[in-house]
Amino acid sequence: MNLVRLLHEQDEPAWQRLLLAPLAPAAGLFGAAAATRRGLYRRGVLRSAKAPIPVISVGNLAVGGAGKTPVTIHLVREFQQRGLKVAVLSRGYGGTGRGARVVSRGEGLLLDAKDAGDEPVLVARRCPGAQVLVGTNRAELAAIAGTHLRADVAILDDGFQHLALQRDLDIVVLDGASPFGNGKLLPRGPLREGPEALRRAHLGWIAKCDEGDPATVEAAARIVERHVGSAPVRSRYRASRLLSADLRTELSLSLLEGQPVVLLAGVARPHSFRRTLEHAGARVIEEALFPDHHAFTRAEVERVLASARALGAERVCCTEKDAVRLPRDLHGGDRLVVVQVETEIVAGGALLAAALDRVVGGRRG
Repeated sequence: MNLVRLLHEQDEPAWQRLLLAPLAPAAGLFGAAAATRRGLYRRGVLRSAKAPIPVISVGNLAVGGAGKTPVTIHLVREFQQRGLKVAVLSRGYGGTGRGARVVSRGEGLLLDAKDAGDEPVLVARRCPGAQVLVGTNRAELAAIAGTHLRADVAILDDGFQHLALQRDLDIVVLDGASPFGNGKLLPRGPLREGPEALRRAHLGWIAKCDEGDPATVEAAARIVERHVGSAPVRSRYRASRLLSADLRTELSLSLLEGQPVVLLAGVARPHSFRRTLEHAGARVIEEALFPDHHAFTRAEVERVLASARALGAERVCCTEKDAVRLPRDLHGGDRLVVVQVETEIVAGGALLAAALDRVVGGRRG
């Protein structure tokens, strides 16, 4: 039985399938090119570099919004609790800088989101003590982290398809609300690889498992177990803190309870953030949505604040990832707030701990 087809055969109405049909040949070419590239690495024609330290890859099959960055933050903390020095290696998507750059040596930010990208800056802020490096050559980053910064372990962010660097553990993250999108490869759908690619993974992880239809989540779990050989880790988000827009002042989460708010977001899947706000007790009365990784201007945010005021909303709420892209001179008072979320493991915690221990040999700093 093709579970992926069963999951998605009703997702697209007939008119949409007809409209997108011309993209099917391009998707076929994309899949063939990706398979050829993987074959070249498998046969050794293209070489994978070996890092001087263990490498854990956190990746996904679909583009955007699966929840890789919160998983990365969770893993950093897991290793830090073991007393290990952790380096996070990122491409730095959305950043304008070039070459290998150090966002943090574990002692505060050295670069901002404009240069390094929003996700590396977010990781550096959320994980004090972690080293964060960005650049397209992540084998070079791993060498810098292990040799010069003396890291004990590296986490390769968005690394499942980055075959130029060998890894000791491959974790693939699926979005519980849409594990495989419409089941189609780019550009016909959102998939970089089909579900069969999970055979290369050592561990599956279904993030936001409470946001999807339970039957869909269970079907995705069966697909993971079939290809990976073990049940997936499952996690969900919970709002943990409320902060001012400059991320310096902590406010009470109770300020959201029962209050009308406007959602401000430039992320791939804002519906997940809406759910988090509603679970925190807020009433979302309007959404101001921008493209993923959008660099907000002061005028844009002030228009949203003015709209919220006209609607009678107490506050404008944004994600922490959005907050690092807000203008530095913006003054929203306590009307523009940032909702910080944590990843909460709901199943598979022992499996995850065992996998991490195998990578670092149970070693503690």
